[in-house]
Amino acid sequence: MGKKKYELRKPRYAGGIRLQTPRGVTPGAWWATRWQEALACKSLENRFGRGRVYALSGQVVELALHGNICEARVVGVREEPYCVKIVFRRPEGEARERIAAALRAEPMLVARMLAGELPSAVEGLFRAEGCELFPGGKLGPGQYDMRTSCSCPDYANPCKHAFAVLLVLGEEISRRPATLLELRGFTMAELMR
Repeated sequence: MGKKKYELRKPRYAGGIRLQTPRGVTPGAWWATRWQEALACKSLENRFGRGRVYALSGQVVELALHGNICEARVVGVREEPYCVKIVFRRPEGEARERIAAALRAEPMLVARMLAGELPSAVEGLFRAEGCELFPGGKLGPGQYDMRTSCSCPDYANPCKHAFAVLLVLGEEISRRPATLLELRGFTMAELMR
């Protein structure tokens, strides 16, 4: 018995947010490359590739960040855009306090992030507390570092629409790495106190 054949359908034209670079990575920004590598490890290569096509063609029409939550709308083949929601795990309790205290104790780290850089020491601070700065995988039974949901009918999670959003978000992180900390529940104002 052969594989089931599906009709190839093209998404509607959207004219939304487009990746500015073919790979979505700003040259010299190690953190953007790391973001991409973390996404590519999700083992859904065909959906990652299709998500890249969606991101390059401007299918993401809305994207909003609310702390550790990213909400977006992505135009697909249907008339109504799909609603994508991505929730990033935030460090909690004492781990959160230790990360914040360590960042406040190193004002040059915060200053470099405000200047558009991401010192590699920041990732080490998160790791020392058992937390991830970049999207990670499964942490334990029923615990994930990042949860995605989409209103599309695809059974895969993340789907191509969520990958498109993650790639567009990655390009924002490439330009403004402080976004990574905001997705983990830290504001720059809080870290400059």
